Amino acid sequence: MLNILLISPWLPWPPHDGARIRIGETLRYLARRHRVTLVAPIYAEQERDQVANLERWCAGGVHTVAVSDGTVARLQRMSGGLLSGVPPVQAFHRNAAMWECIRRVTADTAFDIVQVEFSFLTHYLRAVTPRGRPKTVLSMHNVETQRFDRELERASWNARRLVLLADRYLFPGWEGRALRSFDGVVAVSELDAAWIRPQAPGAELRIVRNGVDVEFFGPRSTPVRSNSIVFTGSMDYPPNIDAARWFADEIFPDLRERLPELRFLVVGRRPPAEVLALAARPGIEVTGEVNDVRPYIGNALALVVPLRSGGGTRLKILQAMSMACPVVSTTLGAEGLEVGDQENILLADTPRHFIDSVVKLAQSPELAARLGEAGRRLTVAEYDWQQCLRGLDDLYQSVVATGP
Repeated sequence: MLNILLISPWLPWPPHDGARIRIGETLRYLARRHRVTLVAPIYAEQERDQVANLERWCAGGVHTVAVSDGTVARLQRMSGGLLSGVPPVQAFHRNAAMWECIRRVTADTAFDIVQVEFSFLTHYLRAVTPRGRPKTVLSMHNVETQRFDRELERASWNARRLVLLADRYLFPGWEGRALRSFDGVVAVSELDAAWIRPQAPGAELRIVRNGVDVEFFGPRSTPVRSNSIVFTGSMDYPPNIDAARWFADEIFPDLRERLPELRFLVVGRRPPAEVLALAARPGIEVTGEVNDVRPYIGNALALVVPLRSGGGTRLKILQAMSMACPVVSTTLGAEGLEVGDQENILLADTPRHFIDSVVKLAQSPELAARLGEAGRRLTVAEYDWQQCLRGLDDLYQSVVATGP
């Protein structure tokens, strides 16, 4: 049994977006084998009520730090970072109270492993005291540099674009330098691993894929005859905002002409004004945060994933497949997943292809059932969380075995 400290950029509960789901599932998996301690910021007072949900997996405790999420506080963190030569994405997540909490926790307890979630938290390694000489592991949910480059191609001229430009051009190579601070690195796909290897050739690298709770996301009990398609995700995430708007602008109007009763549901937390405004259009509903996405997926004709930017692998696709719900996705949206077009998913990269794919599903229940059943078989065989996360143990053993 190892003593593990996990540092997260958010409290990973409730599990309403991909990052929180992966971190929460990691805690749940590790708790069965190791002693885990969690350090995470809290951005809203009501989040404190969620700490008890994580304590069951954290024998070493859950240590939280209150951090302001207001506009002024964000600007202060980022401007302070720029003045001290820190990329905006790292400066946004830099907090003195978090630093002190990590210093205190690691001074009181000797850890075997310190695991950092996301490359933009690398600076907190300097807060770790040398007691126990812990090995360090970085969990790469995606390659931030690649994600930012893709987003920059489509970002409007606003504050977000300025931040992306600063990360891209004022601080080139920041993520590669961050990677080289770790003894071990976790990638979610071979695509990400191919980018990571030359950046950190001295680190132990393991692919630990994203997964799904195949029991919780069980298949639909009866065939669906639905007039709804659904897009799920954290709706304050820029690639999801772009995807929802692109689908609503370029795809759904023509799709609704061919299927007049069709509804498009945008399901996810914290939709900004530009996404909320889509609900004024015929046939579009924006739900905001929901306690459980399963009823929306379970009652849908299909999950649509019109992503044109972003990185990592998409848990929304695995959730839908596990529920035997057909998926229509861009190639980029499904990258890193072992899926096959026409086999267990439909890939569509143009509005016309998206329209034709959804119409086919509406007109052919047999096709929808075949894709759904194939998706369910794939997730059960290859993407159950308990199977996917086994690579963590192998990585820990390798980095610990190397000695001080």
